[in-house]
Order: sequence, then structure tokens, then C-alpha cells
Amino acid sequence: MIEITAAALCAATLWILTRSGVAERAGRAPALLLVAGASLSFAYRASGAPFLNADWVAAGADALLAAIAFAAAAQFRVSRLAVHCPASFRLTLGGAPLFLIVCSLLAFMLAPPLAISSAFLLGGALMLNGAAFDRRAVIGAPAPALIKAAVRLESAAIVALGLPVVVLLEGAATAAPTGAPAVAPLYFASLSAVKGFALGGVLGLVASSIGAKFFARKGAGAVAAIAAAAAYLASPMLGASGLIAAVAAGLVWGEATPSLVTTRVKLRRAVETAVSPAAYFAFGALFAPRFFQGDLLLVVFAIAAITIIRVVPRLIALKSTSLPSEAQGFLAWFGGAPGAASALYLISLFDATALVAQDTILTAGALSVAGGVFAARATSRPLLRLLLKEMARSKKRAMLSA
Repeated sequence: MIEITAAALCAATLWILTRSGVAERAGRAPALLLVAGASLSFAYRASGAPFLNADWVAAGADALLAAIAFAAAAQFRVSRLAVHCPASFRLTLGGAPLFLIVCSLLAFMLAPPLAISSAFLLGGALMLNGAAFDRRAVIGAPAPALIKAAVRLESAAIVALGLPVVVLLEGAATAAPTGAPAVAPLYFASLSAVKGFALGGVLGLVASSIGAKFFARKGAGAVAAIAAAAAYLASPMLGASGLIAAVAAGLVWGEATPSLVTTRVKLRRAVETAVSPAAYFAFGALFAPRFFQGDLLLVVFAIAAITIIRVVPRLIALKSTSLPSEAQGFLAWFGGAPGAASALYLISLFDATALVAQDTILTAGALSVAGGVFAARATSRPLLRLLLKEMARSKKRAMLSA
């Protein structure tokens, strides 16, 4: 009941903010939203007001993350990703897993309270990224179509295909109740994931059929969104994972629908315009004290996670592509920073009191997400200008040599 009520409240609030245009304007300044949320948090705490209920906070974050995950999953056909955009395919199935492994091992070494399972959960949460603000600069620039496609699809694919992995990692990092087998949380997480995929997949397939038959030109995206919402809301009653159900609805609909790319893009843009500003503001408000609680080792981890550990795996994944070296360097740094999806997933862990080293996971995650947002915001446009200059020089050299 908490999940359904929280989802309804989030939907109503986001509808009001979107219709008024506030969400779209706020989404252009994610760093400012973090600061605004943190300022509100300190003022709220100074007033002596009671703390928010962790169950309601986590339920709201789950609902918003499900919306982002569905919109991301609906952007591509899994069977065609490798052909349509090889760079996104390699970043998703090569760069993201490599980042997960290296980031998790570094967290395990630098943060002694973290067990190896908790370290992998932290790495998985940061792997999700989902930063929408740094894509706008590329879409409107005279960049090659391959780069625009990679920027648009790689974050979507990582969120859609990575979230089920992170849900299982959360099960592995959860302590079993007294007297229960150690693998019990992972078993139940796997079972709920299977149920969620079955439920979301069926509704996604139904939505694609209805959309193709009755809403061929307009409204297919709305039908898919309704199906994903139904899957998410019905999941608790069936013991299924709502997040996996939303992802499955998007993946199956994206695979089966004949809708044009513009329909998919509009769907994602509408969801991210509404959800991302709320995610950054809530993250700043809820994690503000943790920005100052990290010790030196956690600060070092956060800096490494948003710089060298993020860039090197992505460079390795892109080496075998046909992209020129300047484009590879651009994509290696431009994407992959922890963003709205990472922020919402960390908020959803507020009520996961059975997590091993929950406090360390949240503190390290807070530092990494905040650092990633500021770093991406500060470097995205200068990096894009550098790429365009380098490509112009390469084109000029090619013309002279010809």
C-alpha cells in the first residue's frame, strides 16, 4: 500500500511541476538543484522538525527510478543494439561490467567496513549513471550521428540492462534473518525478479500490440507508459520486483513496437524532464549531511570512481570500434557519470536496514554522485567544443592530404 500511495503522490507532484514548466527549467541546472536541496535539508534540521519516514522516502525513490528505467528500456531493441550502435553495445556490455568490477574492488580495499558483496552493490549503484543533463549539449551540436546515437543509447542501455543486476547484488548484500540460510535474501530477490520480468514482459507485449493496432501514429508511448505503471503497481501484490517489472515492460515494448525513434525519444524526454530534477533535489536534501561525513579514504574512492575508474574501462571498451581516437576519448569521459538513476537507487536503500554496511554504502555513494554531477556539468560543454575542433582539424588534414 505504501508503494502505491507513494507512486500516486509522486505522479501528481511531477504532473504539476511539468505542466507549469518548472521541471524543465530546473533540469538544466542539476548542480544547483543539489545545492538547493542541501540548503533546505540543513534549514529543516536546524528547525528541529522530525525526520522523514524511511519507508515512504524509499518507496517514492523506487517509483521515480521505475519511471526512468522504463523510459530507458523503451529506447532500443536489444536484438539490434550491437548493429544499430556498436559503441553503445560495447560500453554497455564491456565498459559497464569492467567499471563495476574495478570500482567494487577499489571500494572493498579503501572502505574496510564494506564486505565484498556490499562493495559490489555500491559499484553497481554507481554504474547505473542516468545523467540526462549532459546529453542536451551533444544533441543540439553539429556532432556526427554516430556520436549522438552513442550518447543517447549507452546510458539508456546501461540503466535498463544494469538495474536487474543491481537488484540481485542488493539481495546478495542483504544479511539473512536469524536462522535462515545465508543465500535466502538472494534467492527471494531472484524469485521476485523472475516474477517481475514475467509480469512486465506480458504487459509490455500487450501494450505494443494495442499501440500498433489503435495508436499507430500517436499515443503508442502513452499506452506503453500505462502498461509499465500497471506492472509496477501490481508487483507488490504478486511478490514481484516493481523495478524489474518496469524494465521488462520497456524492453519488451521497445523490442516489439513498430513505433518510430521519435516516439521513443519523446517518451524518454518527458519522463526525464519530470523525474531528473526531483531526483537531484531530493538527493541533495536527503544526503546533505553525508557530504561532510566521509573520511579521506572515501573521498579518494569518490574521486577515483568519477575519473580514472570511469574513463579507463570505457576507453578499453571503445578501442575495437571504428570511431576515431578523438571521438573515443570524448565518449570515454562524457558519459558514465553517476546521475539521476544512481541517486534514486541510493535513496531507495534508505529502508534497507538489513544491508551489510548500509551507512558506508550511502556515504560513499553520496560523495560519488555529487562529485559526478559537478564534474560532468563543469566539463561537458568544454569537452564538446574540444571534440568539434579536433574533428574539424582532422577533416581539414584529410582534405589537404587528398
